[in-house]
Amino acid sequence: MRQMLDLADRLEKVPQFFGRLGSWLILPLIGVIMFDVLTRKLFGGAIQQWIQETSLYHVLSPTKLQESEWHLHAALFLLAIGFSYTMNAHVRVDVLREKVSDRKQAWIELVGIVVFLLPYLLVVGYLCWAFIVRAYVSNEASAAMTGLSHRWIIKSFLLVSLVLILFAGISTLLRQWVYLFGPEHLRGDVKMNMLTSAVAEHLPHLEDEDVYGPGHTLGEDLAHADPQDDNTPHPEIKY
Repeated sequence: MRQMLDLADRLEKVPQFFGRLGSWLILPLIGVIMFDVLTRKLFGGAIQQWIQETSLYHVLSPTKLQESEWHLHAALFLLAIGFSYTMNAHVRVDVLREKVSDRKQAWIELVGIVVFLLPYLLVVGYLCWAFIVRAYVSNEASAAMTGLSHRWIIKSFLLVSLVLILFAGISTLLRQWVYLFGPEHLRGDVKMNMLTSAVAEHLPHLEDEDVYGPGHTLGEDLAHADPQDDNTPHPEIKY
């Protein structure tokens, strides 16, 4: 069982590495968007008109810029989704799950991975491979004359994303297994980000003083509050 936790830790590092690496794409994405907007809006579009009259137009055409925005955003999302799952930072619609015990939540996570996530990844991965190969063989490019070429590159990120999600899913599956079926002394070592009772690693940890100010705690605030007074001011939360 200890080996399963060690394997889970090693598998988890792969999507986390690529997620952190992909997060840097936000910088060129912001740069391209700002350049696109400013050249179109400043001086009545004179900058963009000047670009169109030079050889720069083959590189900085509005179509290429806008398609670059889509590609960068897609790559950023696809590289980060596996990372977000390992940190339990993705969106969950917890209508019933959050109301049950930790053990039942672990069961739901385990069954969900085995029944839904893994089959989904296998089916979509198979279809995705053919999708990428067709784009590569046909040298697929943008439908726009001045758009980006080599569309198989951005399509390949779909397959990379599925592999990263697979690593994240197996890592989580191993942890649920040890938590549910492992010896008692190992359960405390299992990182269970998926439980609603767990402290989210991707969020800052706030102490009472961070929220209520130096020297103040939640207990003190409740002790001095008047339960009959609906106008009792709420403490100012500092972010």
